[in-house]
Amino acid sequence: MNTETYQNALESTKDSIEDVNSAIGFSLGNLTLEKLITSAITLVICVPVIWLVMRVARRISAHSRLSESLSRFILKVLKIALEFMAILIVADSLGFNVTALLAVFSLLGLALSLSVQNCLSNAMSGITILLTRPFEDGDFVEAGDVSGTVKDIGLIYTQLCTLDNKDIYVPNSDLSASKIVNYSREPQRRVDLTFGADYTCCPEQVKAALHNAVSLVSGILPEPAPFVRVSGYGESNIEYTVRVWCKTADYWTVYYDLMEAVGAAFDAHGVSMSYPQMNVHVLDTPESAKRD
Repeated sequence: MNTETYQNALESTKDSIEDVNSAIGFSLGNLTLEKLITSAITLVICVPVIWLVMRVARRISAHSRLSESLSRFILKVLKIALEFMAILIVADSLGFNVTALLAVFSLLGLALSLSVQNCLSNAMSGITILLTRPFEDGDFVEAGDVSGTVKDIGLIYTQLCTLDNKDIYVPNSDLSASKIVNYSREPQRRVDLTFGADYTCCPEQVKAALHNAVSLVSGILPEPAPFVRVSGYGESNIEYTVRVWCKTADYWTVYYDLMEAVGAAFDAHGVSMSYPQMNVHVLDTPESAKRD
């Protein structure tokens, strides 16, 4: 229905309403039967229009490159804006002063903003997170003293699920002010481990045992190639660093499998792991010193 057809239908309806209104003489203050029927027709038109606009917006959002969380937020804001506009249109058809209503809403909004500054700060931080996208749903992140898998990015809070299956709701202002480490963004991760072997063990023998352990773990990627080198000389052992790459989803599996494989490889190659110890040397005392 185009604008001209709608106007003609509305004018015809008004004429009919005026005839009915004059016949039954209905009025309630400034409200008349004409205004009530007109506002009802306006509301009936607004509801399908809002539904149609939201349906189109959802389709556009589904084919866009926006994250799911940001798409949900935009759709929520759009729906609230459309519903608010519909309320103003219906109020105007009932004869209310829309300008005065907007002024009242502005004053209420100012008073509300002063009383909920923390919520507004979290909301602005939530918008910043949704726009900059440091993480998305399903990512494992660490921020400040909390870490977990992102379940939902809300306007006020972000929901994280910890490794022991606890839900944590972190205020968005705290997240945006913290250093965020995203462990899921890259497809590959590096596993870094350090092992200590006794000084009596030949370094080549230890490195051969470590390479053998690496070959036994199935989740390790061939490229970049595994790294095994001497990394330090401690008080009671020689330190060896092992660095291997794996898929991000396999990180913890590779980590623990490699730890177990190294222990078995050391036993098979005769490599002994050292432990803190102190060597005490007893010197013989000369007979002359004993007599003195």
